[in-house]
Amino acid sequence: MGTQKPFLAIDGVSKAFGGIQALYQVSFDVQERHIHALIGPNGAGKTTLFNVISGAFPPDEGSIRLDGTDIQGCPMHELVRLGIARTFQNVELFAGMSVLENVLVGCHSRTRCGLIGAMARWPWVVREERRARQRAMELLDMVGLADSAHKRAVDLPFGWQRLVEIARALAAEPKLLLLDEPAAGLNAVETEKLSRLIQHIRASGITVLLVEHDMNLTMDISDRIVVLDRGRKLAEGTPREIQSSDAVMEAYLGKKQ
Repeated sequence: MGTQKPFLAIDGVSKAFGGIQALYQVSFDVQERHIHALIGPNGAGKTTLFNVISGAFPPDEGSIRLDGTDIQGCPMHELVRLGIARTFQNVELFAGMSVLENVLVGCHSRTRCGLIGAMARWPWVVREERRARQRAMELLDMVGLADSAHKRAVDLPFGWQRLVEIARALAAEPKLLLLDEPAAGLNAVETEKLSRLIQHIRASGITVLLVEHDMNLTMDISDRIVVLDRGRKLAEGTPREIQSSDAVMEAYLGKKQ
């Protein structure tokens, strides 16, 4: 029986900023419909790797393949079309828009209507808008915010704003969802809700790559974990294997346990 083809293949990726080597020869594979976590101390290069994968800037070396397609150098809008969506460390919502309108922004990459169509209000444009609103409301219901659809997004509690951002990312119909510290600032009840949501997203067929500092959440929901330290891959394995690694404990705590 052959080896399963990786859905996301990171191969020898390096990235430097001036004299700072943010990533060096990082390689790992992510299997389809898995939750794959990326952890490490502050400054390990986790968000830099997310930015490289999502097209914010190109790697200096190495390659990235999504479902067999080389995506290195693709602009961000093209990567969204190919099936990559992400959230951010700091919540990035449109302050003047409602919750529903923020999610509708995520639907834009999957609609055909341009400026002329929006002005002309052709019947197919109206139908497309209706479908987009319906989909946005379905996603808000999934994250538990359907009742807040018409509130201003910035008026919601911080934890709820993170859920709006996840719903917006899902509106782009991704194959791969990058979640950058989604539990940051959440209380225990909100984190438990987030855990169930991420597992539901995986069950719906979406592959998840997660950066997270909440180790309880990470260990509970991840299929595999990659540990970065000072831009290099330190370890990779199942949650149990990572928890028992002396090298990982030393990187986090500065001493062996």
